[in-house]
Amino acid sequence: MDRVHPHYVEAIRYLYDRLNYEKSTDKPYNKQNYRLARMDALLSELGRPNLRVPVIHIAGTKGKGSVSWLIAETLRYAGKRVGLYTSPHLVQLEERFVVDASIASTESIVTLLPRIAKAAEKIESKHGQATFFELTTALAWCHFEAQDTEVNVIEVGLGGRLDSTNVCQSLLSIITSISFDHQAQLGNTLEAIATEKAGIIKPGAFVIHGVRPSEARDVIRNQAEKCNCGIWELGRDFEVKRNSPAHGQQSRAFDFTPLSEVSEAKVRGLTRLPAFELKMLGSHQSENAAVAIAACQKLIQLGWQIPTDAMRRALSSTQVACRIEVVQTEPLTIVDAAHNIASMTSLLQTLRESFSPAMKTVVFSSSKDKEYQAMLELIMGYADRVILTQYSNNPRFVPVEKLASEAELLHSKYPAVEVLTSPNSEIAMQYAASNSSEKELICYTGSFFLASEVRPAFE
Repeated sequence: MDRVHPHYVEAIRYLYDRLNYEKSTDKPYNKQNYRLARMDALLSELGRPNLRVPVIHIAGTKGKGSVSWLIAETLRYAGKRVGLYTSPHLVQLEERFVVDASIASTESIVTLLPRIAKAAEKIESKHGQATFFELTTALAWCHFEAQDTEVNVIEVGLGGRLDSTNVCQSLLSIITSISFDHQAQLGNTLEAIATEKAGIIKPGAFVIHGVRPSEARDVIRNQAEKCNCGIWELGRDFEVKRNSPAHGQQSRAFDFTPLSEVSEAKVRGLTRLPAFELKMLGSHQSENAAVAIAACQKLIQLGWQIPTDAMRRALSSTQVACRIEVVQTEPLTIVDAAHNIASMTSLLQTLRESFSPAMKTVVFSSSKDKEYQAMLELIMGYADRVILTQYSNNPRFVPVEKLASEAELLHSKYPAVEVLTSPNSEIAMQYAASNSSEKELICYTGSFFLASEVRPAFE
Protein backbone atom coordinates (compact mmCIF):
# COMPACT_ATOMS: atom_id res chain seq x y z
CA MET A 1 0.00 0.00 0.00
CA ASP A 2 1.30 3.48 -0.83
CA ARG A 3 1.88 6.12 1.85
CA VAL A 4 -1.55 7.06 3.17
CA HIS A 5 -2.71 10.56 2.28
CA PRO A 6 -3.47 12.64 5.43
CA HIS A 7 -7.09 13.17 4.31
CA TYR A 8 -7.65 9.54 3.27
CA VAL A 9 -9.55 8.48 6.41
CA GLU A 10 -11.87 11.46 6.05
CA ALA A 11 -12.53 10.60 2.40
CA ILE A 12 -13.26 6.94 3.16
CA ARG A 13 -15.58 7.92 6.02
CA TYR A 14 -17.56 10.12 3.63
CA LEU A 15 -18.18 7.12 1.38
CA TYR A 16 -19.01 4.65 4.14
CA ASP A 17 -21.44 7.07 5.78
CA ARG A 18 -23.66 6.63 2.73
CA LEU A 19 -26.30 3.93 2.30
CA ASN A 20 -24.42 0.74 1.48
CA TYR A 21 -26.41 -2.15 0.01
CA GLU A 22 -23.36 -4.40 0.30
CA LYS A 23 -24.00 -4.44 4.05
CA SER A 24 -27.76 -5.07 3.87
CA THR A 25 -30.06 -7.75 2.49
CA ASP A 26 -33.48 -6.17 2.91
CA LYS A 27 -33.61 -3.64 0.08
CA PRO A 28 -35.83 -4.77 -2.82
CA TYR A 29 -34.17 -4.65 -6.22
CA ASN A 30 -36.44 -2.02 -7.74
CA LYS A 31 -36.32 1.45 -9.22
CA GLN A 32 -37.11 3.00 -5.84
CA ASN A 33 -33.86 1.72 -4.29
CA TYR A 34 -31.64 1.38 -7.38
CA ARG A 35 -32.03 4.65 -9.25
CA LEU A 36 -30.26 4.74 -12.58
CA ALA A 37 -31.62 8.25 -13.16
CA ARG A 38 -29.60 9.42 -10.16
CA MET A 39 -26.48 7.67 -11.42
CA ASP A 40 -27.01 9.14 -14.87
CA ALA A 41 -27.46 12.63 -13.41
CA LEU A 42 -24.32 12.24 -11.29
CA LEU A 43 -22.21 11.23 -14.27
CA SER A 44 -23.72 14.02 -16.37
CA GLU A 45 -22.65 16.50 -13.71
CA LEU A 46 -19.15 14.98 -13.88
CA GLY A 47 -18.91 15.41 -17.64
CA ARG A 48 -19.85 11.89 -18.74
CA PRO A 49 -16.55 10.08 -18.07
CA ASN A 50 -18.46 6.82 -18.63
CA LEU A 51 -18.82 7.60 -22.36
CA ARG A 52 -15.20 8.55 -23.04
CA VAL A 53 -13.72 5.22 -24.19
CA PRO A 54 -15.04 1.76 -25.20
CA VAL A 55 -16.53 -0.32 -22.38
CA ILE A 56 -16.67 -4.07 -21.91
CA HIS A 57 -19.53 -4.69 -19.48
CA ILE A 58 -19.66 -8.00 -17.59
CA ALA A 59 -22.52 -9.53 -15.58
CA GLY A 60 -23.18 -13.06 -14.31
CA THR A 61 -23.97 -15.08 -11.22
CA LYS A 62 -20.46 -16.46 -10.95
CA GLY A 63 -17.32 -16.02 -13.02
CA LYS A 64 -17.70 -12.33 -13.78
CA GLY A 65 -14.68 -11.35 -11.68
CA SER A 66 -12.47 -13.96 -13.34
CA VAL A 67 -13.63 -13.03 -16.85
CA SER A 68 -13.14 -9.33 -16.10
CA TRP A 69 -9.56 -9.91 -14.97
CA LEU A 70 -8.74 -12.25 -17.87
CA ILE A 71 -9.99 -9.75 -20.47
CA ALA A 72 -8.30 -6.80 -18.78
CA GLU A 73 -4.98 -8.62 -18.53
CA THR A 74 -5.16 -9.80 -22.14
CA LEU A 75 -5.73 -6.24 -23.32
CA ARG A 76 -2.89 -5.01 -21.10
CA TYR A 77 -0.51 -7.57 -22.59
CA ALA A 78 -1.74 -6.45 -26.03
CA GLY A 79 -0.47 -2.94 -25.26
CA LYS A 80 -3.72 -1.23 -24.24
CA ARG A 81 -4.09 1.02 -21.20
CA VAL A 82 -6.92 -0.72 -19.37
CA GLY A 83 -9.23 0.36 -16.57
CA LEU A 84 -10.80 -2.43 -14.49
CA TYR A 85 -13.63 -1.90 -12.00
CA THR A 86 -14.63 -4.80 -9.74
CA SER A 87 -16.42 -5.23 -6.41
CA PRO A 88 -16.38 -5.83 -3.54
CA HIS A 89 -12.84 -5.30 -2.30
CA LEU A 90 -10.88 -7.52 0.05
CA VAL A 91 -9.01 -5.06 2.27
CA GLN A 92 -8.64 -1.62 0.66
CA LEU A 93 -11.34 0.27 -1.22
CA GLU A 94 -8.73 1.16 -3.84
CA GLU A 95 -8.65 -2.48 -4.99
CA ARG A 96 -11.86 -1.75 -6.92
CA PHE A 97 -10.09 0.72 -9.22
CA VAL A 98 -7.32 -0.87 -11.28
CA VAL A 99 -5.36 0.56 -14.20
CA ASP A 100 -2.89 -1.74 -15.95
CA ALA A 101 -3.01 -4.20 -13.01
CA SER A 102 -2.19 -1.48 -10.44
CA ILE A 103 -4.72 -0.40 -7.83
CA ALA A 104 -5.50 3.27 -7.32
CA SER A 105 -3.37 5.25 -4.88
CA THR A 106 -4.85 6.81 -1.75
CA GLU A 107 -3.85 10.19 -3.19
CA SER A 108 -5.98 9.62 -6.31
CA ILE A 109 -9.01 8.81 -4.14
CA VAL A 110 -8.55 11.91 -2.00
CA THR A 111 -7.96 14.10 -5.05
CA LEU A 112 -11.06 12.96 -6.95
CA LEU A 113 -13.58 12.69 -4.14
CA PRO A 114 -14.29 16.42 -3.56
CA ARG A 115 -15.32 16.75 -7.21
CA ILE A 116 -17.62 13.74 -6.92
CA ALA A 117 -19.05 14.93 -3.59
CA LYS A 118 -19.81 18.34 -5.09
CA ALA A 119 -21.62 16.74 -8.03
CA ALA A 120 -23.58 14.44 -5.71
CA GLU A 121 -24.64 17.39 -3.56
CA LYS A 122 -25.78 19.31 -6.64
CA ILE A 123 -28.19 16.56 -7.78
CA GLU A 124 -29.38 15.52 -4.31
CA SER A 125 -32.44 17.79 -4.09
CA LYS A 126 -33.91 16.29 -7.26
CA HIS A 127 -32.66 12.70 -7.13
CA GLY A 128 -31.95 11.96 -3.46
CA GLN A 129 -28.69 11.11 -1.74
CA ALA A 130 -26.25 8.99 -3.74
CA THR A 131 -25.39 5.57 -2.29
CA PHE A 132 -21.97 4.14 -1.48
CA PHE A 133 -21.92 2.03 -4.65
CA GLU A 134 -23.07 4.90 -6.86
CA LEU A 135 -20.29 7.10 -5.53
CA THR A 136 -17.62 4.42 -5.88
CA THR A 137 -18.80 3.67 -9.43
CA ALA A 138 -18.54 7.36 -10.29
CA LEU A 139 -15.12 7.36 -8.66
CA ALA A 140 -14.07 4.51 -10.96
CA TRP A 141 -15.11 6.36 -14.10
CA CYS A 142 -13.34 9.55 -12.97
CA HIS A 143 -10.19 7.65 -12.00
CA PHE A 144 -10.05 5.97 -15.40
CA GLU A 145 -10.52 9.34 -17.09
CA ALA A 146 -7.71 10.86 -15.03
CA GLN A 147 -5.47 7.89 -15.87
CA ASP A 148 -6.25 8.24 -19.57
CA THR A 149 -7.34 4.64 -20.13
CA GLU A 150 -8.05 3.40 -23.66
CA VAL A 151 -10.68 0.81 -22.72
CA ASN A 152 -12.56 0.07 -19.49
CA VAL A 153 -13.65 -3.36 -18.24
CA ILE A 154 -16.59 -2.91 -15.89
CA GLU A 155 -17.95 -5.66 -13.64
CA VAL A 156 -21.60 -5.41 -12.59
CA GLY A 157 -22.18 -5.16 -8.84
CA LEU A 158 -25.62 -6.78 -8.47
CA GLY A 159 -27.96 -8.02 -11.18
CA GLY A 160 -27.51 -5.79 -14.19
CA ARG A 161 -30.66 -4.00 -15.25
CA LEU A 162 -30.68 -1.56 -12.33
CA ASP A 163 -27.01 -1.78 -11.39
CA SER A 164 -25.15 1.52 -11.06
CA THR A 165 -22.69 0.43 -13.75
CA ASN A 166 -25.50 0.12 -16.31
CA VAL A 167 -25.16 3.69 -17.55
CA CYS A 168 -22.61 2.96 -20.23
CA GLN A 169 -22.93 2.15 -23.91
CA SER A 170 -20.91 -1.02 -23.98
CA LEU A 171 -19.01 -2.32 -26.97
CA LEU A 172 -19.40 -5.86 -25.61
CA SER A 173 -22.07 -7.07 -23.19
CA ILE A 174 -20.89 -10.26 -21.51
CA ILE A 175 -22.87 -12.59 -19.25
CA THR A 176 -20.73 -15.32 -17.73
CA SER A 177 -23.23 -17.69 -16.12
CA ILE A 178 -26.68 -17.86 -14.55
CA SER A 179 -27.46 -19.81 -11.37
CA PHE A 180 -29.35 -19.16 -8.14
CA ASP A 181 -28.05 -16.29 -6.01
CA HIS A 182 -29.51 -13.08 -4.58
CA GLN A 183 -33.02 -14.51 -5.09
CA ALA A 184 -34.52 -11.92 -2.72
CA GLN A 185 -33.40 -9.18 -5.10
CA LEU A 186 -33.35 -10.88 -8.50
CA GLY A 187 -36.11 -13.51 -8.38
CA ASN A 188 -36.61 -17.19 -7.63
CA THR A 189 -36.34 -18.59 -11.17
CA LEU A 190 -33.47 -18.74 -13.62
CA GLU A 191 -35.62 -16.81 -16.10
CA ALA A 192 -36.12 -13.97 -13.62
CA ILE A 193 -32.42 -13.84 -12.71
CA ALA A 194 -31.45 -13.95 -16.40
CA THR A 195 -33.85 -11.08 -17.12
CA GLU A 196 -32.01 -8.89 -14.62
CA LYS A 197 -28.57 -9.89 -15.95
CA ALA A 198 -29.66 -9.42 -19.57
CA GLY A 199 -30.61 -5.85 -18.70
CA ILE A 200 -27.03 -4.83 -19.56
CA ILE A 201 -27.69 -5.65 -23.24
CA LYS A 202 -28.34 -2.51 -25.27
CA PRO A 203 -28.59 -1.69 -28.98
CA GLY A 204 -25.17 -1.41 -30.56
CA ALA A 205 -23.43 -3.90 -28.29
CA PHE A 206 -22.28 -7.40 -29.20
CA VAL A 207 -23.35 -10.12 -26.77
CA ILE A 208 -21.16 -13.00 -25.59
CA HIS A 209 -22.29 -15.41 -22.90
CA GLY A 210 -21.39 -18.65 -21.16
CA VAL A 211 -24.89 -19.52 -19.93
CA ARG A 212 -25.85 -23.17 -20.31
CA PRO A 213 -29.37 -23.61 -18.77
CA SER A 214 -31.83 -23.27 -21.66
CA GLU A 215 -34.41 -21.24 -19.75
CA ALA A 216 -31.81 -18.57 -18.92
CA ARG A 217 -30.11 -18.76 -22.32
CA ASP A 218 -33.43 -18.10 -24.10
CA VAL A 219 -33.93 -14.90 -22.09
CA ILE A 220 -30.53 -13.62 -23.19
CA ARG A 221 -31.15 -14.57 -26.82
CA ASN A 222 -34.51 -12.76 -26.78
CA GLN A 223 -33.01 -9.60 -25.29
CA ALA A 224 -30.17 -9.64 -27.84
CA GLU A 225 -32.69 -10.05 -30.65
CA LYS A 226 -34.88 -7.30 -29.24
CA CYS A 227 -31.86 -4.95 -29.24
CA ASN A 228 -30.72 -6.16 -32.68
CA CYS A 229 -27.40 -7.34 -31.24
CA GLY A 230 -25.11 -10.00 -32.61
CA ILE A 231 -24.45 -12.88 -30.23
CA TRP A 232 -21.91 -15.66 -29.58
CA GLU A 233 -22.80 -18.44 -27.16
CA LEU A 234 -20.80 -21.05 -25.28
CA GLY A 235 -22.12 -24.42 -26.38
CA ARG A 236 -23.46 -23.16 -29.71
CA ASP A 237 -20.76 -20.99 -31.30
CA PHE A 238 -17.72 -22.00 -29.26
CA GLU A 239 -16.80 -24.66 -26.73
CA VAL A 240 -14.12 -25.80 -24.33
CA LYS A 241 -12.26 -29.03 -25.00
CA ARG A 242 -10.33 -29.94 -21.88
CA ASN A 243 -7.12 -31.87 -22.31
CA SER A 244 -6.72 -35.21 -20.56
CA PRO A 245 -5.38 -34.66 -17.03
CA ALA A 246 -2.30 -36.28 -15.62
CA HIS A 247 -2.98 -39.04 -13.10
CA GLY A 248 -4.35 -37.62 -9.85
CA GLN A 249 -4.37 -34.05 -11.06
CA GLN A 250 -6.88 -31.83 -12.75
CA SER A 251 -5.64 -30.53 -16.08
CA ARG A 252 -5.47 -26.76 -16.46
CA ALA A 253 -5.07 -27.07 -20.25
CA PHE A 254 -7.86 -26.71 -22.79
CA ASP A 255 -8.55 -25.97 -26.44
CA PHE A 256 -10.85 -23.13 -27.59
CA THR A 257 -12.99 -24.62 -30.36
CA PRO A 258 -15.52 -22.92 -32.68
CA LEU A 259 -18.63 -25.06 -33.20
CA SER A 260 -19.88 -23.53 -36.45
CA GLU A 261 -19.00 -24.98 -39.84
CA VAL A 262 -15.51 -23.93 -40.91
CA SER A 263 -16.62 -21.39 -43.50
CA GLU A 264 -19.25 -19.89 -41.23
CA ALA A 265 -16.77 -19.75 -38.35
CA LYS A 266 -14.43 -17.65 -40.48
CA VAL A 267 -17.25 -15.25 -41.24
CA ARG A 268 -18.18 -15.13 -37.58
CA GLY A 269 -14.57 -14.41 -36.68
CA LEU A 270 -14.05 -17.38 -34.37
CA THR A 271 -10.77 -19.24 -34.69
CA ARG A 272 -9.70 -22.50 -33.09
CA LEU A 273 -6.90 -21.93 -30.58
CA PRO A 274 -5.33 -25.03 -29.00
CA ALA A 275 -3.51 -25.75 -25.77
CA PHE A 276 -4.25 -22.84 -23.43
CA GLU A 277 -2.80 -23.20 -19.94
CA LEU A 278 -4.70 -21.72 -17.00
CA LYS A 279 -3.15 -20.55 -13.75
CA MET A 280 -6.52 -20.68 -11.96
CA LEU A 281 -7.82 -24.01 -10.73
CA GLY A 282 -11.20 -25.47 -11.66
CA SER A 283 -12.90 -26.81 -14.77
CA HIS A 284 -15.33 -23.87 -14.52
CA GLN A 285 -12.38 -21.52 -15.06
CA SER A 286 -11.80 -22.98 -18.53
CA GLU A 287 -15.36 -21.93 -19.42
CA ASN A 288 -14.71 -18.46 -18.01
CA ALA A 289 -11.51 -18.34 -20.04
CA ALA A 290 -13.37 -19.40 -23.20
CA VAL A 291 -15.79 -16.50 -22.76
CA ALA A 292 -12.80 -14.15 -22.37
CA ILE A 293 -11.15 -15.57 -25.51
CA ALA A 294 -14.38 -15.17 -27.50
CA ALA A 295 -14.57 -11.53 -26.35
CA CYS A 296 -11.01 -10.92 -27.55
CA GLN A 297 -11.72 -12.60 -30.88
CA LYS A 298 -14.71 -10.29 -31.38
CA LEU A 299 -12.46 -7.29 -30.65
CA ILE A 300 -9.97 -8.62 -33.22
CA GLN A 301 -12.82 -8.86 -35.72
CA LEU A 302 -13.60 -5.21 -34.94
CA GLY A 303 -10.03 -4.25 -35.82
CA TRP A 304 -8.26 -4.41 -32.46
CA GLN A 305 -4.68 -5.72 -32.42
CA ILE A 306 -4.64 -8.56 -29.87
CA PRO A 307 -1.89 -11.17 -30.41
CA THR A 308 -2.72 -14.73 -29.43
CA ASP A 309 0.33 -14.57 -27.18
CA ALA A 310 -1.37 -11.85 -25.13
CA MET A 311 -4.29 -14.20 -24.45
CA ARG A 312 -1.93 -17.04 -23.53
CA ARG A 313 0.08 -14.84 -21.15
CA ALA A 314 -3.04 -13.56 -19.43
CA LEU A 315 -4.57 -17.00 -18.92
CA SER A 316 -1.34 -18.60 -17.71
CA SER A 317 -0.44 -15.83 -15.24
CA THR A 318 -3.72 -14.46 -13.84
CA GLN A 319 -4.87 -15.58 -10.40
CA VAL A 320 -7.88 -13.66 -9.14
CA ALA A 321 -7.83 -13.31 -5.38
CA CYS A 322 -9.94 -15.81 -3.46
CA ARG A 323 -10.91 -17.90 -6.50
CA ILE A 324 -9.62 -21.30 -5.32
CA GLU A 325 -6.44 -19.45 -4.45
CA VAL A 326 -3.59 -21.43 -2.93
CA VAL A 327 -2.18 -19.09 -0.28
CA GLN A 328 0.12 -21.57 1.49
CA THR A 329 1.60 -24.95 0.61
CA GLU A 330 2.47 -26.50 4.01
CA PRO A 331 -0.17 -27.23 5.01
CA LEU A 332 -1.94 -26.71 1.70
CA THR A 333 -4.23 -23.74 2.36
CA ILE A 334 -6.87 -22.45 -0.02
CA VAL A 335 -9.09 -19.37 0.19
CA ASP A 336 -12.20 -19.27 -1.96
CA ALA A 337 -15.14 -16.87 -2.07
CA ALA A 338 -17.79 -19.50 -3.00
CA HIS A 339 -21.07 -18.24 -1.56
CA ASN A 340 -23.84 -20.11 -3.38
CA ILE A 341 -24.63 -23.71 -4.24
CA ALA A 342 -23.22 -23.54 -7.77
CA SER A 343 -19.89 -22.03 -6.75
CA MET A 344 -19.58 -24.32 -3.71
CA THR A 345 -20.20 -27.35 -5.93
CA SER A 346 -17.48 -26.16 -8.33
CA LEU A 347 -15.06 -25.57 -5.46
CA LEU A 348 -15.49 -29.00 -3.90
CA GLN A 349 -15.33 -30.73 -7.28
CA THR A 350 -12.05 -28.95 -7.99
CA LEU A 351 -10.61 -29.89 -4.59
CA ARG A 352 -11.52 -33.55 -5.16
CA GLU A 353 -9.97 -33.59 -8.62
CA SER A 354 -6.85 -31.61 -7.83
CA PHE A 355 -5.67 -32.75 -4.40
CA SER A 356 -5.38 -35.95 -2.35
CA PRO A 357 -4.66 -34.75 1.20
CA ALA A 358 -4.43 -36.96 4.25
CA MET A 359 -7.04 -34.82 5.99
CA LYS A 360 -9.47 -32.17 4.77
CA THR A 361 -10.50 -29.21 6.93
CA VAL A 362 -13.04 -26.62 5.78
CA VAL A 363 -13.59 -23.35 7.65
CA PHE A 364 -17.07 -22.09 6.81
CA SER A 365 -19.01 -18.87 7.32
CA SER A 366 -21.96 -17.50 5.39
CA SER A 367 -24.34 -14.59 4.92
CA LYS A 368 -27.98 -14.69 6.00
CA ASP A 369 -29.34 -14.32 2.48
CA LYS A 370 -27.44 -17.35 1.15
CA GLU A 371 -28.47 -21.02 1.09
CA TYR A 372 -26.06 -21.82 3.87
CA GLN A 373 -27.80 -25.04 4.92
CA ALA A 374 -27.30 -26.58 1.47
CA MET A 375 -23.70 -25.33 1.26
CA LEU A 376 -22.94 -26.78 4.70
CA GLU A 377 -24.32 -30.16 3.66
CA LEU A 378 -22.08 -30.16 0.58
CA ILE A 379 -19.08 -29.35 2.78
CA MET A 380 -19.87 -32.08 5.32
CA GLY A 381 -20.02 -34.56 2.46
CA TYR A 382 -16.41 -33.65 1.62
CA ALA A 383 -14.53 -32.67 4.78
CA ASP A 384 -13.06 -34.63 7.70
CA ARG A 385 -13.23 -31.56 9.93
CA VAL A 386 -15.49 -28.50 9.67
CA ILE A 387 -14.85 -25.31 11.62
CA LEU A 388 -17.88 -23.03 11.75
CA THR A 389 -17.33 -19.34 12.34
CA GLN A 390 -18.63 -15.86 11.54
CA TYR A 391 -16.96 -12.84 10.00
CA SER A 392 -16.77 -9.45 11.71
CA ASN A 393 -16.53 -6.98 8.82
CA ASN A 394 -20.19 -7.04 7.74
CA PRO A 395 -23.47 -7.42 9.68
CA ARG A 396 -24.90 -9.94 7.20
CA PHE A 397 -23.25 -12.97 8.83
CA VAL A 398 -25.13 -16.06 10.01
CA PRO A 399 -24.45 -16.42 13.77
CA VAL A 400 -22.13 -19.33 14.44
CA GLU A 401 -24.71 -20.80 16.82
CA LYS A 402 -27.17 -21.05 13.93
CA LEU A 403 -24.58 -22.78 11.76
CA ALA A 404 -23.86 -25.19 14.61
CA SER A 405 -27.54 -26.11 14.92
CA GLU A 406 -27.67 -26.79 11.18
CA ALA A 407 -24.57 -28.99 11.45
CA GLU A 408 -26.19 -30.91 14.31
CA LEU A 409 -29.15 -31.74 12.05
CA LEU A 410 -26.68 -33.24 9.57
CA HIS A 411 -24.73 -35.21 12.16
CA SER A 412 -26.58 -38.50 11.67
CA LYS A 413 -25.87 -38.35 7.92
CA TYR A 414 -22.18 -37.50 8.39
CA PRO A 415 -21.25 -38.98 11.81
CA ALA A 416 -17.51 -39.14 11.07
CA VAL A 417 -17.15 -35.39 10.45
CA GLU A 418 -15.67 -33.46 13.36
CA VAL A 419 -17.46 -30.12 13.84
CA LEU A 420 -15.94 -27.23 15.79
CA THR A 421 -17.24 -23.71 16.34
CA SER A 422 -15.30 -20.47 16.60
CA PRO A 423 -16.58 -17.00 17.52
CA ASN A 424 -14.50 -15.27 14.85
CA SER A 425 -12.23 -15.91 11.90
CA GLU A 426 -9.00 -15.24 13.81
CA ILE A 427 -9.71 -18.00 16.32
CA ALA A 428 -10.97 -20.24 13.50
CA MET A 429 -7.55 -19.89 11.86
CA GLN A 430 -5.90 -20.94 15.12
CA TYR A 431 -8.19 -23.99 15.30
CA ALA A 432 -7.40 -24.89 11.70
CA ALA A 433 -3.67 -24.67 12.29
CA SER A 434 -3.81 -26.82 15.42
CA ASN A 435 -3.16 -30.53 14.93
CA SER A 436 -2.56 -29.94 11.24
CA SER A 437 0.10 -31.76 9.28
CA GLU A 438 2.00 -30.90 6.12
CA LYS A 439 -0.25 -33.31 4.22
CA GLU A 440 -3.49 -31.63 5.31
CA LEU A 441 -5.72 -29.39 3.18
CA ILE A 442 -7.36 -26.37 4.82
CA CYS A 443 -9.96 -24.42 2.87
CA TYR A 444 -11.63 -21.18 3.96
CA THR A 445 -14.90 -20.61 2.13
CA GLY A 446 -18.59 -19.62 2.22
CA SER A 447 -18.37 -15.86 1.90
CA PHE A 448 -16.31 -13.12 0.28
CA PHE A 449 -16.39 -11.40 3.67
CA LEU A 450 -14.74 -14.39 5.38
CA ALA A 451 -12.16 -14.54 2.60
CA SER A 452 -11.38 -10.84 3.04
CA GLU A 453 -10.66 -11.36 6.75
CA VAL A 454 -8.53 -14.48 6.27
CA ARG A 455 -6.45 -13.79 3.16
CA PRO A 456 -4.32 -10.88 4.48
CA ALA A 457 -2.84 -13.22 7.09
CA PHE A 458 -1.10 -15.16 4.33
CA GLU A 459 0.45 -12.20 2.52
